[in-house]
Amino acid sequence: MTRTEDVPHYLVEHIRDRVAEQAHELGIQVDVRGDKVYLRGQVMSEERRRDIEEAARAAAHGHTVCNEVSVVSSREPDGEEHLS
Repeated sequence: MTRTEDVPHYLVEHIRDRVAEQAHELGIQVDVRGDKVYLRGQVMSEERRRDIEEAARAAAHGHTVCNEVSVVSSREPDGEEHLS
């Protein structure tokens, strides 16, 4: 039987694995506090953010998922970069 203190660690790893498998994202931080799972990190699109949340919810076993993943811009630089 799993000890109570092992559950958050097990759950964190389970969610990370599911996110990596389904959303193909490795750089997402997963924290479990009480009955809540917090997702943090940065992705390039809102679609990726939703995919991560969906994968995490599927693995969260009834925990509330708080998606704090941010979407960062991937636009081209405004001008030429000058190196000195």
